[in-house]
Amino acid sequence: MIVLLQAYIPLTVEQYFDSDQAVYGLMAKHLSEGRAFPLFFYGQNYLLGVQSWLAVPAFWIGGPTVAMLRTPLVLLNLSVALGYTWTLARLGLRPAVAFAAALPLIAFTPVKAMEFAAAYGAGIEPFLYVLILWWLRGRALAFGALLGFGTLHREFTFLALPAMAIALWPVRVERTPAFLLRLAGGFGLVWLIVDVIKRQVNVYGPAGGIWESGSVTLGAQTFVQWLSFDVAAYSARIATLLVRGVPDMLGAATYSLRAYSFPSDLSVGTSSAGMLLAAAVVFAMGRLLWLRWREGGAPAGELGRFAIYVAVVGVLNILLYGINGGIDPADAPVLRYALFAPLLIVALSARFFQRERARSWIVAVSACLVLWAAGNVVDNVRLIVDMKADPPPRSHRIMANYLLNHRIQYARANYWDAYVITFLSAERVIVASTTTVRVAAHQAEVDAHADTAVTLVRQPCDQGVPVAAWCVVEPSVSPDR
Repeated sequence: MIVLLQAYIPLTVEQYFDSDQAVYGLMAKHLSEGRAFPLFFYGQNYLLGVQSWLAVPAFWIGGPTVAMLRTPLVLLNLSVALGYTWTLARLGLRPAVAFAAALPLIAFTPVKAMEFAAAYGAGIEPFLYVLILWWLRGRALAFGALLGFGTLHREFTFLALPAMAIALWPVRVERTPAFLLRLAGGFGLVWLIVDVIKRQVNVYGPAGGIWESGSVTLGAQTFVQWLSFDVAAYSARIATLLVRGVPDMLGAATYSLRAYSFPSDLSVGTSSAGMLLAAAVVFAMGRLLWLRWREGGAPAGELGRFAIYVAVVGVLNILLYGINGGIDPADAPVLRYALFAPLLIVALSARFFQRERARSWIVAVSACLVLWAAGNVVDNVRLIVDMKADPPPRSHRIMANYLLNHRIQYARANYWDAYVITFLSAERVIVASTTTVRVAAHQAEVDAHADTAVTLVRQPCDQGVPVAAWCVVEPSVSPDR
């Protein structure tokens, strides 16, 4: 129920929809029409096009819309919520406390609920990969294959490998050369297959315009270029993430949705929720330390090893966040680059509920988690009410409709406008990007009709017809900006 409530805004609000998401929509549309196979995000050598593949059946049913693009992601959110709750219960927790422990992966803040249901390439999917990899840990070939696939989809998935090694190190598990060879073979086989396919498809989508391809290793080269080992910058990024990013991610501090580019003046999160979550963490850690001191260490068991596994995934993700040289520590934290951070609370809660026998402490920690999560649910309800009462302007939709109504088929605009308008018009209007190019066929088509292609210039502007946030400049007129 919580997941479906959080899905309301992603499924009904298209104003939080930029060209990165629109490109995934176009990828799904092209695949559904048999015009292209979007192996990776158009114009890039990383981020497998999984989200576009998942959207194809939805497009066949409901057409190429924002809601249909996001529907499969909502279902994945539901799968993650049920999967982690079921896993914790299957490993020994009572269903009620398993639900409480999994709440950080169920009750999201409005920002995370939107990110996990928006087509940014990968959001909620890595959580599912990490969970399935746990259950495949004894099947080397399948584990390696999924690890390879998940890593190509979102590089953070690879953190499952060292996390698994740490979690299982103290226990007897199969680590024979044959086992490790099968694991590596599964990983390598997936990469080899993807490499063969990648060399046959155009990075820039459907036929037309430039054609470019290359090895799957180009994606790894891109990541290497982003790495920064400057100690001061690393410390600043980690500090920003821990002081601001993690509290914002969990709804443990008050902040404006505008800080994360959401079209609403609403402020969400509360210090009260933060104190409730902090209380749950302090109570759980304190009791675990007390029990260890009083009773000594207890066998971790399968549940304890699972808790260690997801905790290490979360820790490694936070540590790696700091070496991303593309993140400016002075800006708002990039929450999707630290997506696994909530797993730390899941791990702590799971271990606490596993060891604690005093009903009063179980109730206290559960109550704190439930009340904290209730704050996020309330924020999502507040956002729904706010968006219904005062919806933000649908500028890109207005422009798409204007071009369609005036029978304008070709236009040029900057990247952040071009692909949104093209997708919202279902490609009945083709808008070429004047900056970053993702679909080469669009560029070629607009170039071929340059004599009728208008230019969309962001206001303020001195020429052309004002429409929503732009001026529509005729092809015979040189745009002023």
